[in-house]
Amino acid sequence: MKQPEDRSRRCFLKASSMLGLAVAFSPGTIGEAFSYSKSQTTKEEDTMTQTSATQRGSEQAADRTAIRPFPKVKVPEAELTDLRRRINATRWPEREQVADATQGVQLATMQKLAQYWGNEHDWRKCEAKINAVPNFITEIDGLDIHFIHVRSKHENALPMIVTHGWPLGG
Repeated sequence: MKQPEDRSRRCFLKASSMLGLAVAFSPGTIGEAFSYSKSQTTKEEDTMTQTSATQRGSEQAADRTAIRPFPKVKVPEAELTDLRRRINATRWPEREQVADATQGVQLATMQKLAQYWGNEHDWRKCEAKINAVPNFITEIDGLDIHFIHVRSKHENALPMIVTHGWPLGG
């Protein structure tokens, strides 16, 4: 049976988002890319990019599709505390009936992940990494899209967009 054409696109997007997450959460990798990008980008270029985005944002305030600077990320501590509380209060189902992942992600794996997010994850460190690079926002098809712009350390690099989202359909 032939798969629908959009299945390969969904697989590509899923793989891209997983790559993005792997890069974003692997220790040092994203920080190194950001710091290298910052050191290679001149202050003049940074100022030019920020200024032109700010000008476009103010000149075209009514135009939601304009590229505008995104404010610094700063999640209130009360929200992080509540999130950790809810993660740690998870009511877990019974253990799966098989010894492999044929029924989905195994309970022990999910519990380890929740333990990490509930007790060890350093959100402030992630905020600092996000805020260390130029962040922008624009509207595409009625949705606000938040993105960063980091130049490659390679002169003729192929531009890459890493995105995330939810799969459509089944």
